[in-house]
Amino acid sequence: MRLSHGILSFMITVMIFLVENSPAKIKVEADVFKELDETYITATASLSTWLETPGSGILLKRSDFFARGGNDLGDLVRYDPTISAPFSYASGDGTFGYAQTGYSGFNIRGSEGNRILMLVDGIRQPEAFVSTSFAQDEGSQGGAGRDYYDPAMFEATEILKGSASALYGSDALGGVVAFRTPNPDDFLKKNYPNYGGLLREQYFGVNESFATQGFLALRQNDWSFLLGYAGRDGVETTNNGKLKPNPQEFHSDNYLLKINWQPSNIDKLAFTVENFYRNRFVNAISANGFVTPFNKEILNWEEQHRNRYSLRWIHKSANNAWFDEINTHAYYQNTSNKSRNHSESVFGRIRDQSISFNTSIYGIQNQFKKRVGRHDLTYGSDFSESQSENHFQRTDNGLPFDRNRTTFAPTRNTRLGLFLQSQYQSSDTSAWTWTMGLRADYFALQPDVSGDYLARINTINAGRNNIMPAEDIANLTFSPRLAASYKISDTNTAYLEYSYGVRNPTAEEISMVFDHPPSATSPVGTITLPNPDLKEERNHNIELGYKNQSAHNRFSCAVYYNRYSNLIENGVITGNTAPDGRDILTTLNSGTAEIYGYELTASWQLEKLTSRMKGLEFGVTTGRSWGVNREKNTWLNSIDPWKSSAWIGYTSTDDSFGTRLTAIYVDAVKHVDDSSGGPFFRPPSYFTLDLSAYWKITENLTLQAGVINLLDEQYWTWGSSRRGGGHITNSAAITDRTTAPGIHGFISASYQF
Repeated sequence: MRLSHGILSFMITVMIFLVENSPAKIKVEADVFKELDETYITATASLSTWLETPGSGILLKRSDFFARGGNDLGDLVRYDPTISAPFSYASGDGTFGYAQTGYSGFNIRGSEGNRILMLVDGIRQPEAFVSTSFAQDEGSQGGAGRDYYDPAMFEATEILKGSASALYGSDALGGVVAFRTPNPDDFLKKNYPNYGGLLREQYFGVNESFATQGFLALRQNDWSFLLGYAGRDGVETTNNGKLKPNPQEFHSDNYLLKINWQPSNIDKLAFTVENFYRNRFVNAISANGFVTPFNKEILNWEEQHRNRYSLRWIHKSANNAWFDEINTHAYYQNTSNKSRNHSESVFGRIRDQSISFNTSIYGIQNQFKKRVGRHDLTYGSDFSESQSENHFQRTDNGLPFDRNRTTFAPTRNTRLGLFLQSQYQSSDTSAWTWTMGLRADYFALQPDVSGDYLARINTINAGRNNIMPAEDIANLTFSPRLAASYKISDTNTAYLEYSYGVRNPTAEEISMVFDHPPSATSPVGTITLPNPDLKEERNHNIELGYKNQSAHNRFSCAVYYNRYSNLIENGVITGNTAPDGRDILTTLNSGTAEIYGYELTASWQLEKLTSRMKGLEFGVTTGRSWGVNREKNTWLNSIDPWKSSAWIGYTSTDDSFGTRLTAIYVDAVKHVDDSSGGPFFRPPSYFTLDLSAYWKITENLTLQAGVINLLDEQYWTWGSSRRGGGHITNSAAITDRTTAPGIHGFISASYQF
């Protein structure tokens, strides 16, 4: 029996004991579609309601995620028109990208990859790595993605659309995805009894997986505790074609421990330990024989690990001249992505590859809040130091042993940010609220130009010594922000926002080295060499919006414009060749781009029209972006097509039953740049229906179930299909093996006390 099951069994025993011996039952809210008051914090670093928050974003609670049948990172944003989570298939294209990268991160209004900052409880998450991939871009097959999570562990996910460097520094160029894990107070009531928790068991037909979650919260005097677990076991994600996906098995465990000490209302100390582990096995039958010698089997094993330790101190003071509240957060986090690939031929040729990416980070954040006259000030510092490294080793009985295929230099990254933000209102009756912010960031990369790294450059460059290796870089940037909100009435707000975003180069982009033999897409083969002269990317973001909210309806609309410059592009052909004739590639600042678009969301509780419709709710959301590379005068392939979704739901008067039907329409892909990695397959338009429902059997026990893709529509998503080229052209790679899942269902049972 696995250790995780033993711990969960212990938690279940404790929970049952507490519930059965409770002198009073606890009334809990249904874990369903019920709309609660939303409080946002990422956009302004202060608690604010949806109506008061300038800018666009979404807040998805754990209850909403489960009610929709959420299973993975992609399900977090399934219904949003301008956010997606691109997915890289495990060699579903008939080639083999050295590992299954899964979800590479998030795409927000056409900006993706390392241009989107991801946070877990305020801790910066590692960047995506691409250097082991032939295509060497953020949409390519190889490398390591950013999926180190079980989304069932998140109490809430807040996504901010648009540049946020004024608060979060580099990497928040296109937006922020902020995950928050639960705290003891999320399960504890303000009064007696001093315990609470949740047990949930789920089944998902899309990958025949079982998921288990258990949370136990306790309170004893000034102390509170939370022990949480989320785990999954399953197989490959099904598709909707005659060519079946490559067989796969996976298992994951996510543990969470929080210990809080709050001796008074002015001080709180919070300690957190989290550990995540996932292993996956893929039998890449689609790749058998693609590289002619390896026609017997191609197997891949992958492990992903993330652990972190953090300590947070919150102190409030009524008399301090410098702050009313201080929030200090110290942390350490380590992530690793390891893959092992075995390829074999019927004639005895065997190749084994071992690839790993590791990132460790420690840091301390200090945030101060102070009310000065009519100004609500938020200011502080953000320091972190991280270390990134890669190891790549190959053994092949048909080639010499190659222990040193390292693709970038081990690199230390130091960040120091100082920020100040003021929210100003001239009087209590003024309709205007001004938000002004400025952040200064010092950024330094220090690659370790070791003997192994220099030897690697020398080897792939055929002994030439005129190539500059990676060099230290240091950079100072300033990121301003200005937002004006106008309160038209108690239910209507308009806003205009300008923000400036930056993204500094990654360790990999500064020092990337790679070589690849001839292939269908490059008959002479390629080598990639470092570029020590990279500059930071920049973005000017402007957004104009309007919001309306009342007791029965909500409406918002926004138009936005982004102008990017100094865009960093990997794998650029320089026009130079190595002595053996291979093309030399490098990483360059390639020029400017523009992304602009709109989005609109509305929902109504229909009982306002007539009492006969009590409990009914209707909603619709739509959005579209356009993106142009001004340097090349071509379309940007990172832009998703026009997407709309609409839903109608019903909740019973006593909140014991509810259901929702959601429709999604996505337009055909039309604006494509085929000059880089093409010709691309252009997915046609598609229409899907999802149906979900809940039944609150007792006060504490809730059953949820649903059917996804009710019409069994066959379709491809653009974010995933454009990643399917690998070693051959994209249009040749896309088959019905890479279709999205057909009709599938889910069911879950939850016990909350």
